[in-house]
Amino acid sequence: MQSGGLLAHLITALVAAMIGAAIALRLRQPLIIGYVLAGVAIGPFTPGVMGNTEAIAELAELGIIFLMFVIGVQLSLRELLRASRIAILGGLIQVAAMIGIGYLIGRALGWSHVASYAFGAVVSNSSSTVLGKILSDRGEIDSRHARLGLAWSSVQDISTVAIVAVLAFVSPSEKSVGLLLGKAALFFFGVVPLSFWVLPWVLRRASAVRSREFFAVAVITLALAMAGGASLLGVSLALGAFLTGVVVGESDLAHRILGDVTPLRDVFSGIFFVSIGMLLDPKFLVDAWALVLLTVALIVLVKGAVTTFVARWVGCSVRVAVLMGAALAQSAEFSFLLARIGLEEGALTRPIFNLLLSATIVTILLSPMVNNLAPVVLRWVQGQKVRAAQDTDTVAPPAIENHAVVCGYGRVGSIVCKLLAQHEKPYVVVEEDLRLVEELRARGVITLFGDAGLPDVLDRAQIRSARLLVLCIPDMMVARRALEHAQDVSRATTVLARTHSYEDRSLLQSKGAGEAVVGEMELAIELGRRALDRFGVEAAMAERSLSEIRRTLA
Repeated sequence: MQSGGLLAHLITALVAAMIGAAIALRLRQPLIIGYVLAGVAIGPFTPGVMGNTEAIAELAELGIIFLMFVIGVQLSLRELLRASRIAILGGLIQVAAMIGIGYLIGRALGWSHVASYAFGAVVSNSSSTVLGKILSDRGEIDSRHARLGLAWSSVQDISTVAIVAVLAFVSPSEKSVGLLLGKAALFFFGVVPLSFWVLPWVLRRASAVRSREFFAVAVITLALAMAGGASLLGVSLALGAFLTGVVVGESDLAHRILGDVTPLRDVFSGIFFVSIGMLLDPKFLVDAWALVLLTVALIVLVKGAVTTFVARWVGCSVRVAVLMGAALAQSAEFSFLLARIGLEEGALTRPIFNLLLSATIVTILLSPMVNNLAPVVLRWVQGQKVRAAQDTDTVAPPAIENHAVVCGYGRVGSIVCKLLAQHEKPYVVVEEDLRLVEELRARGVITLFGDAGLPDVLDRAQIRSARLLVLCIPDMMVARRALEHAQDVSRATTVLARTHSYEDRSLLQSKGAGEAVVGEMELAIELGRRALDRFGVEAAMAERSLSEIRRTLA
């Protein structure tokens, strides 16, 4: 199917995506793996049905735009600005470190100075598209490590403007560095600030027409136009679409925007990953397996470790640093762009280009597995690093008893502590975010720095004399270890825990938890209570019905 119109290419990509997704779901694997392997199957390097690589790659750009636009809409600008304080410093240090490491490896392999620099630049970048897709599929897009990871990845994208300028300056071909930097400056200091006023104004006018169809067209046009404008000014499509989503996400119409764009995101993001799979040459993978393995290790292991250490150094908790390191331990669309620029500028040879292309695709395939293994790595790191950090935490909690030990001071834990404080009930907070610990201590809250899953941390919180252990942490493994230690040392301590599923609730209750609360169930029950109240159902009758629902779901 090399020939044919746009419809033929679209059908080819969609059928491949559908078959790959069906097989992945059947085998209980992440969809992204099914999409990429489907792309390999219809690519030019494998026999059978062959899709048009260039045409499908152009369609895939829509997937990048819609995926990053939706992620931008879903995220809070305030949270991103808070994350940027860490992401800017950490992202720049990580990029510089990876360019340096990549350069040294390139020189050790006998490559030229320019080729080694280009090699390091390509592996330094992570894909915000892959990161957003995987964390969305895992239900973690609203987590702190997701917000930091996306901000960090955005810093990487912005830094590539300077990387490309250096590449143009030192490469054999001639290109105006000043023009390149000038266009990027126009986007960041002209287009983006202006969009904070223009985009909401356009959306309000489109909404006033009271036509859902017209509003949907307006939203999609804005997303495509802003992403296309960013690309014309030398900035990535992904970053342009993401920043556009962040801007429009601050409007009151964000919920309508998500409803209109999300179906398009789901369809075209699949095509994007199919297009990536089409670039993989299995023969080159086999012939150059040693170099591919080295490059994959550099991207996954080295970059993941560098990101983790840098994130920890700039103030992230151990948990956030490890999870963010795993999320960023991959490369994709912008690395492809850098590699293509390096090839066009004469900085990279065709074999090095193919090497980078193959290795980055392999990291996409490995990314779901790396993120699944992150909790295992986290437990090891916490056992080593957090214990060492606790040795420097000299703040000794005062003698206290009949109190609550609240583990985790996020959105859930902070509300629990606020209620306890309002009723003057004593409590101790256990938190692994060092900056948050310092803020709470400054406010006079008894707070311990450390991992709630470590026995000595709970002992310092005086768990033996505590009345309650309230587990507000999202990590199930940490919650289980905390529960088991509390049961070992004090049967009199009641354990309350948050969970995300009925299976987790059953497990925690079987281990001795007094009550495990499933967030979605409590939300449904509260909505049901209010619905019955609006229909005038008596409170006592409504409570009986809700109690029956609780027993049914128990």
